[in-house]
Amino acid sequence: MSIPGTYTINITCFHAGTMIATPDGERAVETLAIGDLVRTVDGRAVPVKWLGRQTLRTLMNPSPRLQPVRIAKGALGQGLPHTDLTLTADHGMVLGGLMINASALVNGGSIRFLTLEEVPPDYTVYHIETEAHDVILANGAPAETFLDAAGRAAFDNHAEYLDLYGAERIIPEMRMPRISTARLLPQAIKDRLAISQRDHLAMAV
Repeated sequence: MSIPGTYTINITCFHAGTMIATPDGERAVETLAIGDLVRTVDGRAVPVKWLGRQTLRTLMNPSPRLQPVRIAKGALGQGLPHTDLTLTADHGMVLGGLMINASALVNGGSIRFLTLEEVPPDYTVYHIETEAHDVILANGAPAETFLDAAGRAAFDNHAEYLDLYGAERIIPEMRMPRISTARLLPQAIKDRLAISQRDHLAMAV
């Protein structure tokens, strides 16, 4: 079992303040609760099954893997996201029919790693679990919901999940190719976002 404060698995979450589309307008991710409805990219309203919370402690574990990604307003094209979006590096964004980890989108400018000095030493991130692996809207941009491959044990409220549901459940990943590194991005997306291999490798220090 993972111990809070150690991160041996993928961390795939939204930072506090991320605005999630719901049938009644946008809400900050941290204000959502089990049973609340969120809107998917195809217009469905699906209930939140669980909202995972994970506290990241950069002083205890100053790993580069804890550097979040900041996607600036409009960086993905068509005005998206509508405001700056901050999320963990392994969180999937949907672009060009692909599920792309945020870290693979880094171009060193409009999409960049934040340094650990730019985030609090302790901060909480959030992951929305729905019944399926869905695509929802985060600051207007398509982003994935929780996929159990990321693991629930590292979340601060893992016990709550077990109390509610009794056991872990498998969520099959949607049938969409996943890209985890810029090297595998189609050239058209690299050109669109002005991504170079140098940008991808140059993590902020």
